[in-house]
Amino acid sequence: MVTCVTAGRLCFKEKTSIVVLCADAQCHIFDATFDSSSHLQSICCQKLACNAKDARILEGDGPCDMAVAYSDRVVRLFRWVPQSKTDKKPGELVLLIKWELAGQVSRISLHSTSKASNLILASQPGGGFAFLQKKFETYESRMCPTLVYHPPRKNPNQNTETRTWLVGDLRCNTAKQSTSLIGLCLADGTLQLISADLHQSEAMWSVSLPVNGELFGLSKFDLTNSDADELAVCCWDGSTYICNQNADILHFPVGQACQAFTAGRLAISPKVNVPVLVYATCEQSTLIFYNLDVNSVPSYSLHNALSNRPDVLEKFAKYHISYSDPIKLRKAIRFLLYHPPRHHH
Repeated sequence: MVTCVTAGRLCFKEKTSIVVLCADAQCHIFDATFDSSSHLQSICCQKLACNAKDARILEGDGPCDMAVAYSDRVVRLFRWVPQSKTDKKPGELVLLIKWELAGQVSRISLHSTSKASNLILASQPGGGFAFLQKKFETYESRMCPTLVYHPPRKNPNQNTETRTWLVGDLRCNTAKQSTSLIGLCLADGTLQLISADLHQSEAMWSVSLPVNGELFGLSKFDLTNSDADELAVCCWDGSTYICNQNADILHFPVGQACQAFTAGRLAISPKVNVPVLVYATCEQSTLIFYNLDVNSVPSYSLHNALSNRPDVLEKFAKYHISYSDPIKLRKAIRFLLYHPPRHHH
């Protein structure tokens, strides 16, 4: 049974690989650029560890690594090691580091700060998370890999064992805003935006969504083409919530029970990535929503939208209609929409 899938430049710097992890410890790596509609070209198949839950490929200028979270509260870091040209297989994954965490890991992600990039994030129950570092420290006379734990925010009404999803490295479109943002959600309906570096974290805001079931599948994507990431998360009944970095929320009811969800800028046609919502339903079907023509998460009145259209305001000004006079402007808009002048031939 397949438990998780990820993709990235793991085996080759110049092309993408698809990594499929199975419950029986098998790891299958395929060439994502292989030009065939009939089958995928296998690069490697090897045995790693059982019951993988999530995986992320750490791309960069150095060696290619992959972090994998498991159901036994362990995260392992593997490195792809190419073999010599005389070997039959192109390479293999070698275990580098193994972190043991206090709670179950529902999601791992990557995060960058002003001082470091490709930091590994692991979620912890109740809204906590940990940074997993590629170095060791002495603990009770043992050498252990270093992790920096950020405990959950104290809330007396919250279950400390609630499953947590997170996504790091959110892009923001203003220099005034923190560039080290993490999106975090709890299964109980709590959604948070957190400013975090390696040793400090602060909640920017927290909202409680009116959910009927558990939240899952927290994702990030630029829905509005604003060069800033929105957060998207789904509920068991298919209710989808899209939230921008100002905590404005867009609700999208799918109308079907769902068991898996993701959002991102994906390719519907070759070489063109667009905002996409993808659902695996409980009716054994996959739903893909694209052509998401959304310019803004919050709804704006036509009067407010005109503030971004100086060309239209100039035309109104020719008829002595000013933006600073909302009553007169509203009457003019109503006239143009519902009582336009008729042209007689």
